[in-house]
Amino acid sequence: MKKVWEVIKKVLIWLGSIFSAIFIVLFCKDFLVKPGNDKWRHRHDGDDEKEVVDEINAKAVAKRDQAIARIERADARELAESYSSVCDAIADGKERFRQRCGRTND
Repeated sequence: MKKVWEVIKKVLIWLGSIFSAIFIVLFCKDFLVKPGNDKWRHRHDGDDEKEVVDEINAKAVAKRDQAIARIERADARELAESYSSVCDAIADGKERFRQRCGRTND
């Protein structure tokens, strides 16, 4: 009976291993083959990938040119004041300057 139980355990272990391997393979395949998945598209559509990259680069160049033109047109004070921490630092500096000037008059 002991030997029969050991054989049954070995068979069940092998069957469990096979079923788990099949489940893992099917799960991973299902994950990779979804049509909306980027990994699947890039792996199977190599030519389209270059077109997509070129399109993204062209959009990035256009946005970069717009940003450079916008910065060139902007007034330095407006640009600095758009950041609240810059305004706070300027106000703190003015206050410290007033305090120093106030001490010299005494």
